[in-house]
Amino acid sequence: MALKNFITKLSFIAIILVAEINFAAPSLNEDLQESEDPAILLSDTSDPKSAAIFSDSCATCHSGGVPRAPHSTTFQVMSADYILSTLNGVMAPQAENLNEEEKIKLSEYITGGKISQNLPEPNFCTHETGPIVLEKDNSYLQWGYDKKNTRNALSEITSENVQTLKLKWVFAYPSATRARSQPSLSGNAVFVGGQNLFLYALDKETGCVRWRTKTDGEIRSAPAVYFGESGEFIFVGDYEGNLYKINPYTGERIWTKSLRYHPRVILTGSVRVYGDVIFVPLSSREWADGADPEYQCCTFRGGLMALDVEDGEEIWTTYSIPLPPKPTGTFNSMGIEFLAPSGVPVWNSPTFDDKRNLIYFGTGEAYSSPAAETSDSIIAVDKEVGGIVWAFQADSGDAWNMGCFAEVDANCPSEDGPDFDFGASVVIADIRKDKTFLFGGRKSGHVYALDANNNGKLIWSKRIGRGGFLGGVHWGMTTDNKSVFAAIADTNMINKFPGPATPGIYSLDALTGNFNWKFVPSDRCSESKKPACDRGISAALTLTNDLIIGGGLDGWLYILNKDTGKVLWEFNTDVDFSSNTNIPAHGGSIESDGAVVVGNNLLINSGYLYGGRLGGNVLLNFELPE
Repeated sequence: MALKNFITKLSFIAIILVAEINFAAPSLNEDLQESEDPAILLSDTSDPKSAAIFSDSCATCHSGGVPRAPHSTTFQVMSADYILSTLNGVMAPQAENLNEEEKIKLSEYITGGKISQNLPEPNFCTHETGPIVLEKDNSYLQWGYDKKNTRNALSEITSENVQTLKLKWVFAYPSATRARSQPSLSGNAVFVGGQNLFLYALDKETGCVRWRTKTDGEIRSAPAVYFGESGEFIFVGDYEGNLYKINPYTGERIWTKSLRYHPRVILTGSVRVYGDVIFVPLSSREWADGADPEYQCCTFRGGLMALDVEDGEEIWTTYSIPLPPKPTGTFNSMGIEFLAPSGVPVWNSPTFDDKRNLIYFGTGEAYSSPAAETSDSIIAVDKEVGGIVWAFQADSGDAWNMGCFAEVDANCPSEDGPDFDFGASVVIADIRKDKTFLFGGRKSGHVYALDANNNGKLIWSKRIGRGGFLGGVHWGMTTDNKSVFAAIADTNMINKFPGPATPGIYSLDALTGNFNWKFVPSDRCSESKKPACDRGISAALTLTNDLIIGGGLDGWLYILNKDTGKVLWEFNTDVDFSSNTNIPAHGGSIESDGAVVVGNNLLINSGYLYGGRLGGNVLLNFELPE
C-alpha cells in the first residue's frame, strides 16, 4: 500500500481509533488543556513528517465535529504505546509501508509522550485473604441484575443511610484510559474486565488483585457468573469477538471460542447465562469501515447466538436480518457495488420472558440502503429454538455508517439516517396481574412501552430527549413496575439534531408514560471549561430500595429519591485518587455501565475516553459504615 493511501485511510483510523485499540499506559494526573487547536496539543512539532500526516489526515476529526472520535484534548491521557499498538495490531495492513521507527515517531507525535517498554503492574494481594468464596444469593452476577433486566437491585443502601456512604477503596486499571466493564460481585470477589486485555478478580474488602487472566481483546461488557451442576464459571466476551469460559477461583481459561462468523464481529453487549445456555449479542465495527471509500459496504448482520455452557457449541443463531446482504445494482463513487440490507447490530444484553418463552433485544441502525425492516427495532425470539417471533420497528429507513462523516462520503447510505439505536436493554415490567409491558429506550430520546401479551403492540411512547448519535437513552433504564426511569445524554457534540438538549434523569408513569419528575444536573462543565466535558447522563441507571443511582458524563455520581427526584447524595469522580496500586488514578466520565449495589457496597467505574468523553481509569467502591 502506498503512503498516499495510508494517509487517506488514516483519517478513518483516527475515527475508530478508540474502538480498535487495546493497550494504553496513560498519565492521568494532568488537567486537560483548554485549547481546541490540535497543533497546540501535540508537543513534538520538530517532526515535520509526522506533523504533516497528522495535520492532513487526523486533526479535522478530533476538534469535536466527528462523533465517536476522541477530542484532541484527550490525546494527552493516551500513551505512545497505546497508539503504536494499533499500527502494529489491528491497523497493521493500513500501516504496512511505515517502518517501525516511523510508527514510533507518529505515535509519539500524536500523544506528546515517549514509548515505554514496561507496563505498570496492578497491586496483587500480599496479605492473607483466604480462598475466593462465591455466593449465589445477594450477588450481582450479570448485567441487568435479573432476567428481566430491571436493574432493580437488592442492597442495604436507603434514603435513611445514603449520606453515610464513604469511599472504601480505588482500583486503578493499569494501562487504561477508559473503564467500561460493569463489575460482577459474588461473595468476597469482584470480577471486572479491563481495557488492557485482562479480566481481574479483586478482593471485595481491599480491592487488591487476587488473579488476572489475559484476554485477546478489550473487555467492555459485564462478566457473567454462572452456578451450575458442573461447577461455577465466568463467561465474558471481548472486543475481538471471543467468548471465554473461566475458572472464577483461579482465573484459568477453560476454553475460548471465536464467534467471528464475520471478520468485524465484536462482543459489546453483556452475555447472559440462563439455564445451561449462554446467550451472546452480536455487534460489529463495520459501521466504521464505511468511512473507507474503497470498502464494499456492507456485509455484516447482527443477532443473538445461543451456546452450550459446557463446551461452547452453538445451539442456534438468530440474525436480526434473516437473509445475507445481496448486491443492490447500485455503486458508490469508487465503482464498488453496495450490498444490502446489512447492519442491525445488537449492542445490548438480552432479556428473558419465561411466561412467553421469549427473549427480547433491541437493534441498531442499518449500514447500507435499503435499510432493513428490523433496524431500530425490539425483536422477540423463541428461547428454545431461536427464530424471530415478532418485531416492533420504531422508525424505518435508518441506514447510516461513518462514511457519512468522511471527506469522501462514497459509502454514506442514501437515507443518511440518524443512527437512533435501541442501545439500552429491554426491560420487563409486570404493571398489573394482567398487564406486562416491555420498555425500550432509544437514542432518539424516546421511551416505548410495548404490550408483551399482544406481540409487542405499542401502548405508548414518550420523547424525553432531543437525541443524537450519542444522545437520548443510550445504555439502560430501570423500573419498579410502577415507574420507569430513563437517563438522557443529549450531548452537544453534534449539532445535526434540532431543538434544545434535555439531559438528566426522568421518571415516567409505567402505565401511561406521563411525567412524574425530572432531574436536570447542574452545568458544571461551563465552570470547568473542559472541551470534552458534558453534563449528559448516559450510563445505565440502577434502582435500589427507594433510590435511583446515575452517573454523568461530567464525572458526577448522583443518588436520587426515586419518588421525588431529589438529590440525596452526590460525588465528583473526575479527580485524582489515591489507589491501592502504584498506578496513577484519575476518574472521568461515567458512561456505559451503571452502578453495582450489593449489601452495603456501591461500585462504579469512572473514565471513558471515547466519543469526546473524559478519560479515566478507576473502579470506585463505596461502603456504608458498619
